[in-house]
Amino acid sequence: MNKENILLIAGCSHAAGSEIDGREDSAYNRQHSFGGLVAKKLQRRPINIAQAGATNTGISRQILQWFHDEHNPETMNVKVLVCWSESTRMEIPCERPRNYHDSVTHSNWFDASAEDYYRVIIGWDGGDAEELKNTPLLHRFMVNHQPYLECLSYNLILQIQYFLQANKIDYLMCQSMPFFLDDIPAIKKLIPLIDTNKYYNLNKKNEAFFHKYKELGYVNPKAKYWHHGEEPHRLYADELLKFNEETKCLTK
Repeated sequence: MNKENILLIAGCSHAAGSEIDGREDSAYNRQHSFGGLVAKKLQRRPINIAQAGATNTGISRQILQWFHDEHNPETMNVKVLVCWSESTRMEIPCERPRNYHDSVTHSNWFDASAEDYYRVIIGWDGGDAEELKNTPLLHRFMVNHQPYLECLSYNLILQIQYFLQANKIDYLMCQSMPFFLDDIPAIKKLIPLIDTNKYYNLNKKNEAFFHKYKELGYVNPKAKYWHHGEEPHRLYADELLKFNEETKCLTK
């Protein structure tokens, strides 16, 4: 039986291509996101499960849940592109389900477990009584304990790395937003465990997708929420494809 060639794309709004065309989510955005362009070049069907506002814990869970619910190794040949977000985001188990599905209108698959948490992001004070009560305290924790959050992100990277390796699934990891702390003892001990042949520009803060092209002066006049337009996505896809040519992480 011929297996279908798939590229699973996980991440936050940057991996979803949010606001390329001015809309927060659309088929056009996902098709022209850097992940969509990589999938097209590799002749793989993109399954883009990225969610706007996703945390790194949410991104790791997207991947694990998709493989649990959807993966059929008898009919699918799956490679994975993981785009991690900033560490200063949290998700907290909540008293009542959230409705994130309505804002993820063009995902190829939706991780419903995301709605069992509410998201805490710097600059967002919350939207209901539970969030408004707890978010200021969590913001204070995030600011005062960034090393904890960055250690958590590195551990999530390793979780997914070892999961994919154990299941013999090829992958490529990158970052939409930079991590900032790589010089504290706890993180120094984690970094050597990460396979840099499958992680594009690990710990190169200025090379993270959003940060890099923002600093290069790219502006998306259609965006309200700090997302790049079509050209940075095309350029970053080229970077990832060049890295893949060198490492064969997606094309073994």
